Amino acid sequence: MVIFNNKQKGTFLLLLLALLLSFLAKPAEALSPPANLSQREEATASLEASEAAEATEAAEKAKAAAKLTETTEEVKGRLESILDKQKLGPLTVANFIKYAIRQAAEMGIPLNTIVLVFLVPVAATLIAFFRYVVGFSGFGIFTPVMISVAFIATGLGQGLILFLVILSVAILFRFLTRRLRIHFLARMSLLLLFISWGVFGLFYFGPKAGFNQVADISIFPILIMILLVENFMEILIGKSRREAFQMTWQTLLVAIVGYYLFNWSWLQEQVLLHPEPIFLLVILFNLFLGRYTKLRLSEYPRFWPIIKSKKPS
Repeated sequence: MVIFNNKQKGTFLLLLLALLLSFLAKPAEALSPPANLSQREEATASLEASEAAEATEAAEKAKAAAKLTETTEEVKGRLESILDKQKLGPLTVANFIKYAIRQAAEMGIPLNTIVLVFLVPVAATLIAFFRYVVGFSGFGIFTPVMISVAFIATGLGQGLILFLVILSVAILFRFLTRRLRIHFLARMSLLLLFISWGVFGLFYFGPKAGFNQVADISIFPILIMILLVENFMEILIGKSRREAFQMTWQTLLVAIVGYYLFNWSWLQEQVLLHPEPIFLLVILFNLFLGRYTKLRLSEYPRFWPIIKSKKPS
């Protein structure tokens, strides 16, 4: 009988969570065969009509949800149509960024790049909220934002699979070299060698297993995922395995929320049409977070007995 200790259980649960999220992020497909032979022709015609309608709907959704990191005609056309809806008045302090956006677009700056740049401080504010109000202790503020952008470039499902592969390779490397006494940078160089083998294995075996989308993953999301694993290894070596896994899954969760934030069409529209009030809200909210001194939400279960005892009976 195999007995797992707490550290092995934590490793297994984190890998299982990433695998589960990667499958949940993939669109489900289902086929409904005809009930009997007498209804075959009717069911076939109905199925063809249904497939045509689904194909049209899927094309519309794909057009609306084109990757924000890519300067495709779908993205450019959608963002340009958003700007065309708005009529600008005379230049004032309240709309000077709107004028700057249009002048930048006329000079050839892609609108999707402008939207991404404007959404970065919004995502950073969300991460600060998770840190000071919710109580998540992830890998700073830069790493979750970069992972969110990587998920946009790869797609959430492919990004989670890539993360799962890189993290599994890092854990295996840590297990194989735990008795090897070498300098930190040399150890990380060997880790990158193992990760390159693991990613190549994903590229090689992924299409054979039906994951053809892995062929579209570029080098930049891979480097961003490696950045997360590097932080994981630093915490693992310097502190404890429990803390490393806790900070990793919290960073991953915040990055997933950031991914949906970046892909929120309404928010993309607001930062293009109303950037001044959006930035003002970001400033005011961060000033509020900077002076927040109350208990975090994750600390309430821990201190609830004390809070309950101080309540007047």
